[in-house]
Amino acid sequence: MTTQNTSTSTSSTGTVSRALQLLAVLAESNGPVTVKQVSEQMGLAPSTAHRLLNLLRKDDFVAVVSGGSGLYSIGPEFYRVAAQVMSAESKPALAQKSLDEIASEFNETVLFGTYAVSESAMSFAAIARGEHKLQYQIDLHKPMSLVWGASGKAILAYLDQDTIERVYAKAETSPAQDAPLPALESLLAELSEVRQNGYAHSMSEKLPDARGVAAPVFDNHGIVGCICLTMPTTRVPSAGLSAITAAVIHHAEKLSEMFGYRHRKTKL
Repeated sequence: MTTQNTSTSTSSTGTVSRALQLLAVLAESNGPVTVKQVSEQMGLAPSTAHRLLNLLRKDDFVAVVSGGSGLYSIGPEFYRVAAQVMSAESKPALAQKSLDEIASEFNETVLFGTYAVSESAMSFAAIARGEHKLQYQIDLHKPMSLVWGASGKAILAYLDQDTIERVYAKAETSPAQDAPLPALESLLAELSEVRQNGYAHSMSEKLPDARGVAAPVFDNHGIVGCICLTMPTTRVPSAGLSAITAAVIHHAEKLSEMFGYRHRKTKL
């Protein structure tokens, strides 16, 4: 009797685990999937993959594509649950823990910047402050150009060429010191370096006498924002810039994973 109950419990646990893995496969796919694709990605027999799809289909977590030959997609119930989770835990709210950890470690101001696609701009959506007395007054939710500052360039570097040129065309002088726009070729070279290194660094571009270090944050669709640490140029961190850069990159990559992005780790 005990052996039978244990066996049933183990089987149920395995089914739940596989069902969750299947939902992850659907969420990370670029469109509808076939039974064969599911079986290959999960390492299951096609019959098992088919059974799992139908199991989740009963509760509308999976849907059969209308007119599609054996194609399955995310179902309405999956979207409903995901929407509830994201409304309760928005990206800035999820980012706050990382900001707090970095600010606590280095005692500097740390921000989460978000990319506004419709405006081709960015704004800061969350902030954590260190214990240093000298801190910057930073307005949240204020649209800013992507051309200036580490935070802007950490986002701009991962946009397509047409968008970069459109952002550049409407950009103005530096908000910190009224510096003129760099030549487009120079900006493109700098953005290429950002992509190669996995982070951006700036001096006195967005804020006067401020240094910024920022790393991009992605979701499964692409760039969504950045994590940026800012500090006075006159204050040399005891931990060193390399340690700050590594921490910013680490938390940006961890946050990207939470948002559903699968990527290659940046090596310093």
